[in-house]
Amino acid sequence: MSIFSQKLCGYVENASMKVTTLSRLSGVERSYIQKMLSGERLPKEYSILLRLSEALMLTPAESSSLRESYEISKMGESIYSRRMAVKDLLEEADRYLPPAIPSRPSPPQPPRKELPDLMPLEGRIAISDALQSFLAEETASSEAHLCAVIQPDCMAISQLQIYCLMNPKLRLEHIVCFDRNQPSQENQHYNLRCMRALLPFLLGSYQYSGWFYYDSISAQSSRTSVFPWFILGKNAVFSLSRDCEKAILYTQPQAVALFRRIFEEFRGACSPLFELENTTQSRFWNSSRWTEIQKQMTYSIQFEPCWGFFYTMDMIEKSMLPDLPNREQILSFFADRQKQITLLEDSQRKNTSFFTPEGIDRFLTTGKTSEIPEALYTPLPVSARAELLRRMLHCVEKGNYTPYLVRSQKLTLPRLLSLFITDEQRLSCSSAHPVFGLYSVIFREKSIVFSIRDFLEYLKDTDMVYSREDSITILQNKLNELERLEAEPAPSAS
Repeated sequence: MSIFSQKLCGYVENASMKVTTLSRLSGVERSYIQKMLSGERLPKEYSILLRLSEALMLTPAESSSLRESYEISKMGESIYSRRMAVKDLLEEADRYLPPAIPSRPSPPQPPRKELPDLMPLEGRIAISDALQSFLAEETASSEAHLCAVIQPDCMAISQLQIYCLMNPKLRLEHIVCFDRNQPSQENQHYNLRCMRALLPFLLGSYQYSGWFYYDSISAQSSRTSVFPWFILGKNAVFSLSRDCEKAILYTQPQAVALFRRIFEEFRGACSPLFELENTTQSRFWNSSRWTEIQKQMTYSIQFEPCWGFFYTMDMIEKSMLPDLPNREQILSFFADRQKQITLLEDSQRKNTSFFTPEGIDRFLTTGKTSEIPEALYTPLPVSARAELLRRMLHCVEKGNYTPYLVRSQKLTLPRLLSLFITDEQRLSCSSAHPVFGLYSVIFREKSIVFSIRDFLEYLKDTDMVYSREDSITILQNKLNELERLEAEPAPSAS
């Protein structure tokens, strides 16, 4: 028997309901129900689950549990857990962005004292206290620079994050190991969980640089790896055991210099976790960042639609402020960008897009989009909003754009992050960052990119989104509303 059949059998027994009665109440054939109960069949579609849940008078929690058991039985527990991990990552992303005006509480300052050249530590309380003192000392400077070889699931990572947030000028270089043996591991989807834990660093307001390498995590964290993790500052090194129960603090200049050489050699053998320009200005205003999606855009997911697919330069020019500094340069950037992402003139480029009804309503109501900094343009008039929606539906008719509206009560999308999948090797993440403004980063770690792409392919066939047909109907209805608004006579000034 499958997990689903076991769960369904339990609910039928609890309801003291005969199969014939369940068939009559649900409208599902008796023989079909018998096969589901025996584990021979799974429901063909979600509507059958809903009918069974209603007939059995299941609570919302029970209906959800039945649905989960169905998903697990249909795709396997491993795939299900991976897809749910991606869902969690999306739903948590916004909360890791810093406030627009970072509030930096003063870190607790332990009393200064002379430290020995080498301080062995044992026990989590002693290690936590010593690590706090080390980080407070090393991050106090406006030119603070830390180098870390430490896994995202290590206990010390949370303290490191706290002190990073306290110093927006901090420079952090971080090396992380991704697992190369996921399918054979009992602890699967390790890389995805690492990515989730790294989001606070990736989206922080300080200078974060990440590198990664592949190895067997089980080997990395074995008992023979005595002190595999370390955090290197200007004047000291904090080395940690795999379980964070033992540590050594080194303060000798020779030891610090040795660990720095080790880090630099190690970094040279690793791959960048992401591609990102060093200066804030170039993080977005660099057309080369968009060339990656020129031919291969396949999926996008964000709170509001990517209107950039449908803009014309005439629309951008009319909305751009006339007295804007460097206006011609900005328009040139948008001209290059539009050539690379537009779906209007290129029937070969295809995109499947996920966005929320709330996101499209925000744009249609205000004429503002998060894709372009508000300081650059005036809100688009109703006529331009309607025209963009018409262009979107035109691309739907051409077959190179497929929209899916997300049911926000079932999947909460980040409001400030947009994900673009170009192929199984590349993920572009664009953000309306509260501190840095608009910027994009490109991830190339294969297992993470594959997991997110797989989730988006799966998402199309779930009840977390409206069907393609229903999504198009909703969009057409919104266009009809805008066109009625367009046709209304302007109020007379009397």
